[in-house]
Amino acid sequence: MNLKGAAPEKFGAIKTFFYRLWAEPSIDPMHRRIASEVPIEKGLLLDVGCGAGKLERLIAAARPNVGVVGLDSSEPMLSAARKRTSAPNVEFRLGTIEESGFSREFDFALTVLSFHHWEEPGDGLRAVYRALAPGGSFWIYELDPEAPSTAIRRDRAALWGFLTLPMAMQRAMARDHGFTATQVDELVRPLAEKSGFGGFRVTRAGSTLRLELQR
Repeated sequence: MNLKGAAPEKFGAIKTFFYRLWAEPSIDPMHRRIASEVPIEKGLLLDVGCGAGKLERLIAAARPNVGVVGLDSSEPMLSAARKRTSAPNVEFRLGTIEESGFSREFDFALTVLSFHHWEEPGDGLRAVYRALAPGGSFWIYELDPEAPSTAIRRDRAALWGFLTLPMAMQRAMARDHGFTATQVDELVRPLAEKSGFGGFRVTRAGSTLRLELQR
């Protein structure tokens, strides 16, 4: 079961269509901010739960010496990602991190607004640990219900140029699909420590919490 106690979330063709129509454009500023925070300029990067590939395109364009691998279990999402991506340093793979078989391949890994969906978060963290090269880092970005209103606004774009969600609704979504700092300490930190990661730091980054795990 995922850490939010919610029903498993699957992205089929219809849900992927509406994600691309509404959700992805609204968090474009957040994706651009996160792409700018990636801490490597060369090597191999893994995005777990890459969705429709917006972050991959941004990272690949800004860091041509980084090989970017997007992993997702949704074929419709990956189909959309492949159609919109032509950068030579990006590839997409279908599957889950637990079944990927990756071993000491990646210098850096991240997952954005995805970790709360993971049905077996302990198994997933152990698989990411195995996928990282020694000294590699894994950053988890999740919505922060306690983020300042100004940070939430900076990380969102108006749909169709004029439509913005009320702040109360934004925070409600973050409570349902994110973690407070207290929840991170109670739920995520123990799993990370059991998964082999030697370092665990929590940073408030825009409208998100960034959980920085070190192999």
